[in-house]
Amino acid sequence: MSTCRIAHAYDFGTFAVMKSLLESEGVMVLDAAFGGHLSIAGVDQGYYLEVEQSMQARARTLLWENSFGKYLLDNTA
Repeated sequence: MSTCRIAHAYDFGTFAVMKSLLESEGVMVLDAAFGGHLSIAGVDQGYYLEVEQSMQARARTLLWENSFGKYLLDNTA
């Protein structure tokens, strides 16, 4: 199963709402959380939403349509 990160939030509340939205629409979310103590070493702080590659387009569309576009990651690189 190939996965990709589609969105990032710095606070758990936003992360939880986005995850709930996707899961309510049948998109399984594999989340990865990063703690603040890691940010000292240059690692991203916050919470990522990770989904199966096959669900990427649907998940991104759902987040965009529900005003979470500013949290989407640029996956073209």
